[in-house]
Amino acid sequence: MREVVKKKLKVPKLTDLTVKNAAIVLQTAGFPAPDVQFVESYEPQSTVVNQTPSRGQIVDNDTAVELQVSRRSLIRFLPGIYHRNADDDTNIVRSLLWVIQHMLDSVGEKIENIHSFFDPYETPEEFLPWLGAWVAFTLDENWPVEKKRYLIKRAVDFYRIRGTVRGIKLFLKLFTGQEPEIIENEWPFKGFQIGVHSTIGVDSIILPPVNLAHTFIVDYPLHPDDVSDEMIIKIHDIIRSQKPAQTTYFLRFRGQRKALSSFGIVIGEHVLGAGMEVVDAGEIEEKEYTTARGD
Repeated sequence: MREVVKKKLKVPKLTDLTVKNAAIVLQTAGFPAPDVQFVESYEPQSTVVNQTPSRGQIVDNDTAVELQVSRRSLIRFLPGIYHRNADDDTNIVRSLLWVIQHMLDSVGEKIENIHSFFDPYETPEEFLPWLGAWVAFTLDENWPVEKKRYLIKRAVDFYRIRGTVRGIKLFLKLFTGQEPEIIENEWPFKGFQIGVHSTIGVDSIILPPVNLAHTFIVDYPLHPDDVSDEMIIKIHDIIRSQKPAQTTYFLRFRGQRKALSSFGIVIGEHVLGAGMEVVDAGEIEEKEYTTARGD
């Protein structure tokens, strides 16, 4: 395994800065987020009064700088008896209240910056699926975070082309990585006419009447053996969610499908594929593996 080489950095001056600005300075210098500890002080609230390591020290770039930040303890609102320290100069009540103040401070910081949660480019990564749900946009967990932010930002614009050829092709490419060809007002079968459009036992098929005005073919440039069952289900889900409700579509993959018997009912040497077509695995050298869906 390749050993990670640590860089050496000089610790910047952070005292007299607000804790928010100090965190920005550290991030710019290449340090991780600081460790913050509240201390009783009469300096302006949230001011850094001390830092460890001190200014100018050379440390590893993964060193978390500890900041002591000015804050008035909540213990001042309690009766004087709770202000007294024990014999070892500790005060359990004061320490407990510091923990509570840290919790309240983290909640207050989120409320103060609540507007940033609604911007796809500023919101935390873990909040992106929830933000995407606001605009009914499903995210693929395998996408890089930059792609998720961009698509959520453009989600409302995408609805303007929903139900169009352009919209269907766009969403299929986003989720599958391949852009299919969409042929409108077409259907791959002309009906059951022996000797004209079909041959019994080879490419015969019986389908209900199809109105070509409401049909289209989704022609994928993928070899059937390269398409998993999960991919087929995903493609069907995307098409159904994006197509006009009154339309019927036919999904087609180019190439020869091996082991066709696993996809339908075997009758002798023939296979009924998904209830849509009959193929002869022994005679057909090049055959399209096809599935059809509609309402």
